[in-house]
Amino acid sequence: MSKIDFMRIAFQLAKKGLNKTGSNPMVGAVVVKNNKIIGRGFHAEFGGPHAEVNAIKDAEDKGFSVANSKMFVTLEPCCYFKKKTPPCTQLIVKKGIKEVIIGMKDPNTKVNGKGIGFLKKHRIKTQIVDYRAQNEKLNKGFINLIRNRIPYVTLKICLTMDGKIYNLKKNGESIGDLFQLEHANLLRKEYNSVLVGINTIINDDPQLTYRGKEKIFFEQPRPIVLDSHLRIPLKSKIINLKNSPIIFTKTSSSSRKFKALTQAGCKVVTMSALEPQRILRKLSSLNIQSVLIEGGGKVFSNFLKSKLWNELIVYYSPKFLGKDGLSVSHYLDNEFLIDNKEIKIKKIGKCFMLKIS
Repeated sequence: MSKIDFMRIAFQLAKKGLNKTGSNPMVGAVVVKNNKIIGRGFHAEFGGPHAEVNAIKDAEDKGFSVANSKMFVTLEPCCYFKKKTPPCTQLIVKKGIKEVIIGMKDPNTKVNGKGIGFLKKHRIKTQIVDYRAQNEKLNKGFINLIRNRIPYVTLKICLTMDGKIYNLKKNGESIGDLFQLEHANLLRKEYNSVLVGINTIINDDPQLTYRGKEKIFFEQPRPIVLDSHLRIPLKSKIINLKNSPIIFTKTSSSSRKFKALTQAGCKVVTMSALEPQRILRKLSSLNIQSVLIEGGGKVFSNFLKSKLWNELIVYYSPKFLGKDGLSVSHYLDNEFLIDNKEIKIKKIGKCFMLKIS
């Protein structure tokens, strides 16, 4: 097997940590001896052992010695102590691993080359191979947290050809077709939270879950609801599913509804104003890496105007609603221009999807 093969396997392992690593990156590692993999590991739990530690343990549990072996790891090993887990670099040195091949420097300034420096200081051969693109895609949430101190944000919406997002005469009628709905649901798999406004909960009572084939093995995204006056029904599906909902409100923590929601397993956050930047800052402190914002119209417009989003996904359905429809621009006060962005177009069922990033 080649270096490319070993690193490919390490990235496959890293993906197993999807939605489980909190504010930490997804990382995979393999330990190789005599050109054979003897240990595999990934970061499986926030606050738990890192990929390197798990790969070494896997090898030793199988009866292998990792001394004089090579390690392939998707991201630079950590090297500082102020974490729940000790530095991976020290364990690598202690176990006598002779070479570490790294997919990318850790963008976290606490590491960013320091882990590599520590390994070199202890005469361990290190090599950085160019897997930046793969890491940027895999860990877009983590990287955005490090660079901008807020989660990675994607706005998603489905429109008719005349820009309508809701049929005022037929509550609950979908704008898109089944193929579009399936594609939109698949997006949830890539995010560790899904955000909507309270009207979406009251009108549709959605689950806000990923419902694909792997749902049994999948860590569901956390539901986030913007609910100024705590109108959310206690029997809502997102509460009954117990996926640790986060509810932002202006209501005091002393209210009965606040206490009832907390007892039901919700994280209720009181703010004087539900502003996008304040919400995203708070979400970063709650270990949310990425947010898929699904509406409704007011929520979509407020986040669109904030310019704090990274990606915009718009589905256009081949239908017109005319005066019976609520316009996407109903909550936009002024003209809004999206510029300096890349636009990609793809056909999904009978709809066209615009991806702007």
